[in-house]
Amino acid sequence: MSSQRLPSVQRLIGLARSNGIDVRPTLLRIIVDQFVAETRHSAAEVTRFGELVVNLLPKASEADRLLVAEKLARHRQTPAVVARRLAADTGAVARPLLTHGRALSDDDLFLAVRSGDPLKALAVAEREDIGLAALVALEDMDDPAVKAALAARIGRSPVSSTEPLMAPPANIGRRFLAATPAQRETMLAELALSQPALPPGLGPRGSTQGQGQEIEVAALSRRAGALAEAIGRSFGLDRIMAGRIAEDAGGEPLVVAARALDLGREATARILLFAHEAIGTSVDRIAALSTLYDAVPRGVAVTLVRAWQEASPLAPPVRTIRHQPVFASDATDRPGARQAASPAPRQAARSPAARPAASRLPKGS
Repeated sequence: MSSQRLPSVQRLIGLARSNGIDVRPTLLRIIVDQFVAETRHSAAEVTRFGELVVNLLPKASEADRLLVAEKLARHRQTPAVVARRLAADTGAVARPLLTHGRALSDDDLFLAVRSGDPLKALAVAEREDIGLAALVALEDMDDPAVKAALAARIGRSPVSSTEPLMAPPANIGRRFLAATPAQRETMLAELALSQPALPPGLGPRGSTQGQGQEIEVAALSRRAGALAEAIGRSFGLDRIMAGRIAEDAGGEPLVVAARALDLGREATARILLFAHEAIGTSVDRIAALSTLYDAVPRGVAVTLVRAWQEASPLAPPVRTIRHQPVFASDATDRPGARQAASPAPRQAARSPAARPAASRLPKGS
């Protein structure tokens, strides 16, 4: 749909008003039909279309709005402003966009679930992709239809529910690191649906309580590469994989690593504050990642960490007592220190009276 083929809204409405006829509902259907007839539009066309539709929707009947929602629900370039306007409509009008619309963010889906409309909640539950926040909100609902829809999702989850938690495929970890923030939330939500609960005390292979403190100290040091080194040592990852986790601009991999070690919300926030300047200077981003930490089940975090370990099979280094050469330079090389450290008995300090006679001056000289 080129901009040149768009009808002049002002001219048509003005002409209709002169005859006492409101053609805006008809114009809305014409514009939408022209838009969905083509699969690709320029950015200018999408923006112009969004402006026109948002201005025409308030005067359209519910039947017309439902027709528009059904036509735009599966179009790849439906403007977000239009999708949000329709998602905020009645449950019947919002359902097509909430079920299939790609222009809606995870926050939009969460708000739809929290709206209190059971039709909207059910529509979100039937989506192919659900953000973690919306999933948690759905699981808190007692609606039988919503619970049935969530149960039906397990069969089409990207990670099979019968796959053992102890041996996740390595590509899950790679996909998570390569995904966008929205895709990561979807993956976490799908894993939360498909994975069993983590047995008490079970965590990533080779992890110990002290390793969480090591990661936090490394982040607080702000030394270049320190955080990646600590993550690599803690989880037995190679330099490249550990660097991708530590330096990821989104911060979600760090949250997953912290959740796998069960560091706690406050320690995780401190790590995020010092790990990335872009994250540490954004109050909203820190709050969102802290909320993500609370929402991610520990079993899901451990699944992803083990996937990273499968994709980066590097045995963690064995910690041994550092070897100190016999002739290494140390504090005993200072003047007088070597003599003080000698096992030989010290010679008693001589008093002035004990000095040799040859060294004493004659009396009266």
